[in-house]
Amino acid sequence: MNDKVLAAGSRDEFGEKLQQKQKISQMITTILNDTDFTPINTPLIERESTFDKYQNKNVFRLFDQVGENLVLRPDLTLPIARFLSANRQQNSMSRLYYIGDVFRRTDSLSGDYNQETQAGIELIGDQSFEAEIQALDTMLKFAQEFGIVDVQVVLSDARFIDVVLENLQLDQDLRQRMKQAIEQKNVSVFEELRATIPDFPEGLAGWPLAFGEDGETVMWQLQEIPAVNDIINDWLKLAEYTHKHYPAVAVTVDLAAASPQPYYTGTIIRGFVPSLGRYLFSGGRYDRLLENFQNKSLPAVGMGLNIETILADWRRKPEEMKPQEPIVMVLGKGRVEKDARPLLKAAGIDTSLLENPARKLIFDSTDGKYRFILVKPSDVVKYLDRGIGDVGIVGSDTIAEQVQNHYDVLNLQTGKAEFVVAAPEGFNLDTPTRKRIATKYPKIATEYFSNRGEDVELIKLEGSVELGPLTGLSDAIIDITQTGNTLRENHLQVYDAVGPVATHMLVRAGALLRFQLELTKVINNLVNILKEEEQ
Repeated sequence: MNDKVLAAGSRDEFGEKLQQKQKISQMITTILNDTDFTPINTPLIERESTFDKYQNKNVFRLFDQVGENLVLRPDLTLPIARFLSANRQQNSMSRLYYIGDVFRRTDSLSGDYNQETQAGIELIGDQSFEAEIQALDTMLKFAQEFGIVDVQVVLSDARFIDVVLENLQLDQDLRQRMKQAIEQKNVSVFEELRATIPDFPEGLAGWPLAFGEDGETVMWQLQEIPAVNDIINDWLKLAEYTHKHYPAVAVTVDLAAASPQPYYTGTIIRGFVPSLGRYLFSGGRYDRLLENFQNKSLPAVGMGLNIETILADWRRKPEEMKPQEPIVMVLGKGRVEKDARPLLKAAGIDTSLLENPARKLIFDSTDGKYRFILVKPSDVVKYLDRGIGDVGIVGSDTIAEQVQNHYDVLNLQTGKAEFVVAAPEGFNLDTPTRKRIATKYPKIATEYFSNRGEDVELIKLEGSVELGPLTGLSDAIIDITQTGNTLRENHLQVYDAVGPVATHMLVRAGALLRFQLELTKVINNLVNILKEEEQ
């Protein structure tokens, strides 16, 4: 074992970058100490119960000397809530700030780091809307101090989607499915559900993409709902304050935003940097902050400051500050790209250079709006996750087997196929005996059999899955079929349909805000084209 090799996901920091990081921390400390914030530092190691509502798969677990479950803290807000519950009175008001490291498990070989530095503020015990204004003002002052000139304030609310859906008087199941489609900006699923709701408001027809200018248009149409009007009035207060004190900062809304954490109860404020395609700050009101630790709640507004975004801005070279960059579209080579090309062209994208690609893999459209990258389908998601691509087009089978860090916006209805359970004649899918299943798609297979309440032996294959039952390696397979010819040629029968497969359009979260006008136009054009094809 090489003792010089770091643990997976860890890194050493030194030299210029560390000096810049230290400078950022010093600036944060100086500014907040001068504005009557009190520093707080919590232990790196906490009881596991502190993070009961946290995503458990991301947590590093430890045991103390008496066997108690501990974790390396994956977040700093909940430890502060734990501290407040134990040490402060319910009616007390305080202004706290923190700078510290957090630890989160990452996927093996992902290139992500499992340790990062967080900074942020907590305004505790203040029920007034003045707390939201103070929090936003503090973050915008930081943007000025750090020289980040193109920050954009994006406003949303943890209550908004629920309030509007409740006003539509939908049953609980449909309401939950609608909420999920809206938050995930899944236009295809939203359209399917919307079609089942009589008299659905026309103004909300594009709800998953109701952010930026489109969101502001929809916002004004919902004022007749009293609870929505209260939310809008709060947004207007924040916008008015920002325009008065920071006239160069744009303010917009996102009517489809998901709540960052379950304990959020009101306004959500994010600071987006379009030229970087990432957030500088985010947070909002969470009056349920202490519910993990006691029955009573405590008003609180918190904002986190992304130190990595500040570093990325500081370390940019002048040539990287381009006024207009192309939208990078990553397409799966072969049938995916070939089938998607006519749709993209009909939606208004110049795809002429893709028609004769020869051996090239990167193309710029003649109008300069798009850059196309052709890659192996399994690599499409990786290009999006690393920030290289803005839009990805690939089969849903590939998407299903990879981590979802993007919006699955649209089912393009090309490359249609079906996941199936197939086996030789005489196979019994309902037998209680443990089955051996060969597949290229372990996540799909695991979900299918888990939903059936079965524990099976999965055998991951890369080549011809049909050989599994024929050689005795497996009892059955889960695979994709379009015509069924390959299955019949290998004397296999379909015993159950697992789910549909088609080509999907993915969009990186930051790209939707950065290229909102162009991408919204293209997505809406595609929705209309697909509707016409169905008729």
